[in-house]
Amino acid sequence: MTDLVSVASNAVQSYQRALGTVSNNIANVSTDGYSRQEVVMAANPVAKVGTVYLGTGVTVDTVKRQYDTFAEANLRNSNSELSSQEPMVNYANRVIDIMGSNSMGLSGALDQFFNAARDLSSDPASTVMRGSFLRDSSNLAARFGELSSQLDLIQNETDEAVKSYANSMNTIFKQLAEVNTQLTKQKSASLQPADLLDQRDVLLKDLSSYAHINTFFAENGSVTVSLGPSLSRDVVVDGIKSYMLGTDFNSAAPEKVSLVLDPYGAATPLTGLSGGKLAGIMSFREQVLGSSRSSLDTLASNFVKEVNAIHTAGIDAYGNKGTALFTIDKAGVGAAGTVNVAFDDALKVAAAAQFRVIEAPNNTGSADAGILYVPPNYAGPKQISDVLVNNPSEAAGVLTRTIASKPFTAVATIPNGMQNVAVFMGEADLGQQLQVFTRDGRQIIGAAIDSTLQGQVMTTANGFEANAGYSSAYLNVNGTESYKDLSVFYGARADLRKQMQWDMTQTDPEKHPPLASTNLPALLEGGRIQTGLTRIDGALFNINGVELGPLTAASGTLQASDMATWIQAAGASGITATANNQVRVPASQLRLDLPLSLKSGNAAGFTAITTVPTGITSPAALVAAINAQSLNTQIRAYMADNGELVLTNTTGNEGKDIVIDSAATPNALGMKAGAYGGSVSISRSLVEGVDTPIELGFAKGTPADLGKLGFRTGAYIKGSPNEDLLVFVTGTGESRIAATYSGKPVDPKEALRSKPLQVKFETNTQFTITDESTGTVVARRTFDPNVLEPAFSYQGVQISFSSPPKAGDVFTIDGNKDGTGNNENMLQLIDLESKPAMGGGKTFAASYIDNVNDLGNIARQATISQSALKVVYDQAVTARDQVSGVSLDEEAADLVRYQQAYQAAAKILQVASQLFDSVLQVR
Repeated sequence: MTDLVSVASNAVQSYQRALGTVSNNIANVSTDGYSRQEVVMAANPVAKVGTVYLGTGVTVDTVKRQYDTFAEANLRNSNSELSSQEPMVNYANRVIDIMGSNSMGLSGALDQFFNAARDLSSDPASTVMRGSFLRDSSNLAARFGELSSQLDLIQNETDEAVKSYANSMNTIFKQLAEVNTQLTKQKSASLQPADLLDQRDVLLKDLSSYAHINTFFAENGSVTVSLGPSLSRDVVVDGIKSYMLGTDFNSAAPEKVSLVLDPYGAATPLTGLSGGKLAGIMSFREQVLGSSRSSLDTLASNFVKEVNAIHTAGIDAYGNKGTALFTIDKAGVGAAGTVNVAFDDALKVAAAAQFRVIEAPNNTGSADAGILYVPPNYAGPKQISDVLVNNPSEAAGVLTRTIASKPFTAVATIPNGMQNVAVFMGEADLGQQLQVFTRDGRQIIGAAIDSTLQGQVMTTANGFEANAGYSSAYLNVNGTESYKDLSVFYGARADLRKQMQWDMTQTDPEKHPPLASTNLPALLEGGRIQTGLTRIDGALFNINGVELGPLTAASGTLQASDMATWIQAAGASGITATANNQVRVPASQLRLDLPLSLKSGNAAGFTAITTVPTGITSPAALVAAINAQSLNTQIRAYMADNGELVLTNTTGNEGKDIVIDSAATPNALGMKAGAYGGSVSISRSLVEGVDTPIELGFAKGTPADLGKLGFRTGAYIKGSPNEDLLVFVTGTGESRIAATYSGKPVDPKEALRSKPLQVKFETNTQFTITDESTGTVVARRTFDPNVLEPAFSYQGVQISFSSPPKAGDVFTIDGNKDGTGNNENMLQLIDLESKPAMGGGKTFAASYIDNVNDLGNIARQATISQSALKVVYDQAVTARDQVSGVSLDEEAADLVRYQQAYQAAAKILQVASQLFDSVLQVR
């Protein structure tokens, strides 16, 4: 009976525990992360009674936690994938709602802006229309700002979300480390409390919603967690240790955020993050938010650039050149938010073009003219400042270049704005000429060229206009009949010199104010003459307009002194010519142990000077030896302050050749043997109040002839021609080109606007272009009646006709100073609406709409992915629930089964009690 009671009591106790476990399952049917528990019973050890083994009942072996590692891992992974789509769907749709909104989007504001421009173009003089255009421009700028502000708001929200996610993950890291600490108290996971393991799995599932995780479970159930691509990288929970996750926002690219592990310890960047809300929101920031902001900023920058380029090319109602319509700060992120209208005065709207064309009222033709300025892109030589590089061997400010011409060479372009230009050609070969042209073929300096050379020189590749025609009407012409009243000269020229003066009253040099400069006589100094000449033909040159006759040597060869006498004898007013000769030898070049033989000009006597080892041992001794023979050689010597030995003529023999005799070669001077010619200097006396330059020009001579006199040929232009000029050297040979100039290049468009032009059709197929201010014919062109748009182009101005003009028709081109004629500028602004100004050949509106559509595609893809991943997640939940979930039906069945077993065991106890009572009643 004792055995009966023992078996029954064990059974009652075991089934009571089973019923408690089932009750606990039923109670936690809705508890997130709860894993169903199941009682595992085992039979007690049998007992031997006599020779028989009898059972001793049942006991609870363990309470088993229903758990599947694969199902839990699959649930975490699917949870990460599903959670990653949530930020993309939610925030991307917000961006689309903002940018695609009729009230906030950009499309309507762009349409309104161009419609206002269209209205203004129909009545550019209307102040009301100008005000409406300015208001719509402000509305468009405000719309850019609103869109940028909304993106900033989303940016700030996602900033806080990233920080919040990181903080939540840090909390989970700490909690997992604490759970691991509790789990280390047992050696095996089977001995761990089921609720503690459930808590661990719930934390892991929560963590998987923020990012994809890699896990490793130890034998005791503690977990190692990594956020990287592998378990060994980016570990955030390692046993009882956890590491903080930090965020680092990039101010230069605010859509980008860097994640840092252990930021206050051994900081390392987290680069392998994927899945979860944190990765999803970072993807949104880079793919959607960053792309939207970048495209909006690019659109704003390009729009402002294009509009301002057109607006500044126009004329406002005051007749002034247009200024920028919009301002934008391109330096920082969010440039679209800085777009503003630059002014609030409607009269500053540049509705008119900077040029206009006016038909003369008495034109017989019916042609209506249109005008458009397109900046020309000329070929040809580079600007003079880029081609002629600074050469220290020349005078200060002089630029030089050595060129070879065959049969011509394009030297340089003198850009519009350069003033007082002088281009020099030294050592010219026979037949070489320095030539200066306009781009339309007007030759203003040089020598006329034949038709063959015209065809070779006047090409677009050399910088000429496509339809340029040659003209020598203004060649070397000065005064009122010159090209645009320019002062030009071809030859050798010297202007008045200026001597600076200062008030020296104060002792402090910094307090010496400049005074008016003093005029000094003009001085034209030549180089060495060509030796060996016996005659110079007449009518080759003129000096200040006075022709020079022929010059023949009385005996021997011409000396510099002969040429000075010849020039002065011409009788030009105020002209004085002198001659001298100097041969300068550096002291380092002297060879005192060698002989030397000298003579001068046509001197009959010749005395050799021979050095002796014990005689001439110093430069001073050599000077003394040369001077000792000066009566015979007509040469004297002296030592200059800089240490050079100088040979010159004796008094009365100035300008004579100095000859180093070839009999003594090498010689004490270390110089090449031969005749060294003198040089001629020309001066002109001052006349009060009169400009008195020296001009040694050509009659029939050439630069090579002028070089024989020791002068280099120059092309001199005083003032500015208000256009580009082209410099060439014609003729075969090599020459050294130099230049001086002042001023700097100017805007060719503005220069062209300042000078009205008249287009006159002399015949139905021939027309001229005349500078109205000077009466200069700047171009003569051929007109093709079949080509009307454009009919011709001059320095960037393109003229179109509705029909061919008639002979005698006149059209005037000016700078539209009053800003009332030619609304071409506003029409160009309207054309901007359909201009493919954005990448991929898209208009502004199309680019914006395409960007919104791209965002819509991203959001749509995210929604589709979210729906698909929701199915996968639900399947994972179902798979997990099938293992770990609580089924009420199953629990009800277990409840009935355990209840019946419990009642049966209790009945056994009741029977045992009755039996015991019966035994007690036995007497």
